Amino acid sequence: MIQAKEISFGYDSVLVLRQLNLLVEEGRRLLLSGPSGGGKTTLMRLLCGLLKPQSGQIIAPERLGVVFQEDRLIPGLTALGNVELISNREQARNLLAELGLAEEAQSRPDALSGGQRRRVALARALACPSQALLLDEPFKGLDPEARRQAARCLLDHCGAKPLLVISHDQEDAALLQAQAVSLQQLQEKSP
Repeated sequence: MIQAKEISFGYDSVLVLRQLNLLVEEGRRLLLSGPSGGGKTTLMRLLCGLLKPQSGQIIAPERLGVVFQEDRLIPGLTALGNVELISNREQARNLLAELGLAEEAQSRPDALSGGQRRRVALARALACPSQALLLDEPFKGLDPEARRQAARCLLDHCGAKPLLVISHDQEDAALLQAQAVSLQQLQEKSP
């Protein structure tokens, strides 16, 4: 379960999240949308424990599979090596193949396209022995076929884990069989 209760957070004097409530239970998939700069990535960083809320409470599993806005791949490792950081070689190879990257397994991140790097980051998140998945724009830079392939792979490996996906593309909700909700819907109106 991933839960945020009455979360408020701001940078300096600008409140980004106000009294936000979120619940993603086992077996549930939620796609979160909202305007750029509205606090979606801030919420993800709070859920991961990278930021502390100014008020409210976060309840999240210790082990999270995460795709950040940036791919955060290690430049000196191959695509396979980046996934092997948290899995065995066979699992890493299988995930890369499922994501259409079998031939790029020995390529370093600087030799991959943006969409290929994104799929390596997704493979690494899926390989993580996690209790929930948090994905920030996981299909960024993917063409329509690669996006469908990545969504199928994600559904195949997600199982009943709670899944929270941040996306500007509402079509991703259908691809992931997820409930779509806006950041604004999760926050109470201020008096």
